[in-house]
Amino acid sequence: MTGRDVSEVEQEFKGRIALVTGGARGIGRAISERLAERGADLILGYKTDAGNAEQAAAELREQYGCQVWTVKGDMRDPKAIEAMFQWVRDEVGQLHMLVLSAAFGTMGRIERMGLYSWDATYEINVRSVMLCSRAALPLLKETKGSIVALSSIGAFVAFQEYAAVGSSKAALEALVRYLANEFTPDGVAVNAVSAGPVDTRAIKWFKKPEAVYRFAECKSAMGRIGESDDIAHVVAFLCSDRARWIVGQTIVADGGITLGINFENWLKATGNAEGLYDE
Repeated sequence: MTGRDVSEVEQEFKGRIALVTGGARGIGRAISERLAERGADLILGYKTDAGNAEQAAAELREQYGCQVWTVKGDMRDPKAIEAMFQWVRDEVGQLHMLVLSAAFGTMGRIERMGLYSWDATYEINVRSVMLCSRAALPLLKETKGSIVALSSIGAFVAFQEYAAVGSSKAALEALVRYLANEFTPDGVAVNAVSAGPVDTRAIKWFKKPEAVYRFAECKSAMGRIGESDDIAHVVAFLCSDRARWIVGQTIVADGGITLGINFENWLKATGNAEGLYDE
């Protein structure tokens, strides 16, 4: 587990509580760590793996000395989402930050995409963002809090067999703008972070994971694939008071992948990044 001495980090979130959906693993776990490092107490949202969530909670308590709760909530189930926020209201009583990092992705060509998979992608990646934000609003109004949702560069760069995820993230970014338009007058900041490829288990969704790594290394101005912490630091900034003048925006954090091609890295590569999804 990575983490720096809390004495070295400004405790800007001391006394604040953050709910991170999908906060026990992957990018969500890194976000939880960065918020805890800055003094926040945490609520880790999970779908089914209570054991992993409790282990993550215990490690965060030990590492950062913060309070950590865990709460079950299926992002595809509106009743479960409402129950999750009812639990927050009853058991915790306040909320300052809502980070929506839980996501679902079905890979495949549109012509072969089943409706179940398509609907699940949109229900989790878009509808749950609306439902969670709406349910959290009364609590966030009281604390003048913030909402940050996780998006993907697939929202504006079309990758093969990424239509369901990419288009759902484009819808999420539009929703973030509308949420900001409605919530900002109540003092609630709403923004998103658009991530490029990040070294998490989600890479395994692709047919050729090794090609995704090579693609990131060739395309990134920094010559590498993203790490969870790269995204977590941007999320933590957007949750802070220093970002209060940023309203309804999607911040791209992709190491420069969408800036253009780094030809030097491309020529040094063992091969080009074509055929990421080829049979």
